[in-house]
Amino acid sequence: MLIERKDNFSSIEPYSSLQVKEALKWLETSDEFVRGVQYFYPLWKKKDIVSKLQACNNCADFQVIFIEMIIKNSIKNSMNSFEIQGLDTFDSSNSLYISNHRDIFLDSALLQNHLYDIGEPFTEISLGDNLMINETMRAVAKLNSMFTVLRSGSRANMIKNSINLSKYLRYSIAEKKVSSWIAQGNGRTKDGNDVTAPGLIKMLLLSGGEDIRKAISELNIVVSTISFEFEPCAFEKAYELSIKDKEGIYEKKNFENINSIVHGINEYKGNVKLVLEKLDINKIDFTNNRKKDVLQIAKEIDKIVYRNYQLWKTNYMAHDLLYNDNKYKRYYSWDELEEFKNYLSKASNDDVYYRLLKIYVNPLLNKEN
Repeated sequence: MLIERKDNFSSIEPYSSLQVKEALKWLETSDEFVRGVQYFYPLWKKKDIVSKLQACNNCADFQVIFIEMIIKNSIKNSMNSFEIQGLDTFDSSNSLYISNHRDIFLDSALLQNHLYDIGEPFTEISLGDNLMINETMRAVAKLNSMFTVLRSGSRANMIKNSINLSKYLRYSIAEKKVSSWIAQGNGRTKDGNDVTAPGLIKMLLLSGGEDIRKAISELNIVVSTISFEFEPCAFEKAYELSIKDKEGIYEKKNFENINSIVHGINEYKGNVKLVLEKLDINKIDFTNNRKKDVLQIAKEIDKIVYRNYQLWKTNYMAHDLLYNDNKYKRYYSWDELEEFKNYLSKASNDDVYYRLLKIYVNPLLNKEN
């Protein structure tokens, strides 16, 4: 099904050529942007940053000049190893990457880094409007080829926005021949239990016509599975869930998501693996009953995530600590267990400690089941 270019895409799509030039010029005057850049590149003076902005002609230039080395430094300084598998098993030129979501920045950034290294174009990337907290963040996001997921407003507006986003994704893949990255759910997985939101599948189908199999096939879905040995922002996630469970709501502080991005980049993550696998629609039993097919599609994506999730010694140690047994003791040493206990001891209370363990145990339980 062909989707025509619509003017209302302008509210969510990455910058046009003219907007790129305007945003780059505006960033030259943004002290906030300069301070942010100097956090990651402390040797760069303001005149250096302005000069580099002036050297950019498009979003790809901005990503290469300002973002690529941040990702490479994160791999070098916060990971023991990073491995990516599966990109050579499908045509990556116009795919929709649906990813489990553990880190605001790195889940998609590590894919972009590898695409750059092998000479393939960057994908467009989804970003919730809740993260565009000011004009500087909006400009940086849009210059990173990010499209906006509008999450607020009335029910009628949310439906309207979902239809528009669905049309935009289908237009990007089928007409622009540009790949896109989007998370499998609304926000990061906080408890380690990766689940594809049926609402995501419903949104994708809004622009596809009546033939559900054809509508999904046209999107060239690739399932992206990221596995961190040490979960980014694990303590913050466990604490958030603990407060939300006790008080019914968790109010994020100003710039909390920005701090999470920085922490995710800098925190030690051990070994990291990213596995890509194209969704095989022949494994889905389509009935053309929309409700049933949505659940079957989501279930098949989950199966791929669980199959491709790389279990680390942290997952096995967390299981044995949580259940007070030694079922997986062959996967770790006594010294490693003591180190992990020391890591967990930083939990602020017993409930946070329990939730930390669950972050690491749930991927193992999903894989076993």
